[in-house]
Amino acid sequence: MIKNMKMKRIIVIAVAVLCFTGLFAQENTLLWKISGNGLAKDSYLFGTLHMACAADFRMADKVKETVDKVERIAFEVDLSNPENMTLMQPYIAPNTAFFKDFDPDKKRFIDSVLVENQLPPTIFDQVSPAVVISLLSMKSFECKDMNDIKMMEKELQALENAKGKAIDELESITFQMELLNNLFTPEDLYTYLKASGEMVAFTKRMVKAYFDENVSELEDMMTNTAYLSPEKQELLLSARNQSWLEKMPDMMQTQSYLFAVGAGHLVGEKGVVQLLKDKGYTLTPILD
Repeated sequence: MIKNMKMKRIIVIAVAVLCFTGLFAQENTLLWKISGNGLAKDSYLFGTLHMACAADFRMADKVKETVDKVERIAFEVDLSNPENMTLMQPYIAPNTAFFKDFDPDKKRFIDSVLVENQLPPTIFDQVSPAVVISLLSMKSFECKDMNDIKMMEKELQALENAKGKAIDELESITFQMELLNNLFTPEDLYTYLKASGEMVAFTKRMVKAYFDENVSELEDMMTNTAYLSPEKQELLLSARNQSWLEKMPDMMQTQSYLFAVGAGHLVGEKGVVQLLKDKGYTLTPILD
């Protein structure tokens, strides 16, 4: 069984890989001020890259300054909460029926890619498919030391001006894990691994574009690169955005927040930025 700290990182990566699907052109910033529509205090919205190698990771001063301005922070889920680690355990268990009736040739290909990545094909007897995908995704970052991975949410919480501030969640860990485990079929995994040879270069380019806040570059990278169907992308992004928009107005009404969620959730016609505008809020890009 995977140890808790490593398991926490793995599950975060499962989300990180997916959260950049479907970007659309907008201002080149990942930080927005939310005001107007009767709010007594400003809140903020920040698009995260859930993980990066320590050598690549940095946090913009404007993000640090924003943490100082707000009273509370909200993540998709709070993976620092020990309760969530306990709730997560059943969802990392193996799915023994995952490859039932699957094409044997495609399964052999999947096994070969696992071996190339120093993972035994028997890994599916130990953990869920979502965890396996996240392990493969972590490798595409090519960090010199996997123990030195930086997680944006954890680094935000560690800031001196974040200490003592309450952390809220926009969804439950059980919802998120159920979604990830139900999202992938063996065919999805096969399609993903067919492109695995390009993943290292793709990931390096994505990380650079993210930390440069080059949203147009991210858009160019992500267009037509998704290996999930439009219906599954809807579940992964748009449906969750709509659900969060049912909670955020009440949260902001009484206290100021920094909402830190995967960057792919911010943009597009069904992204959180546009959905907040549709509700009457003013969204101001924080450019520097």
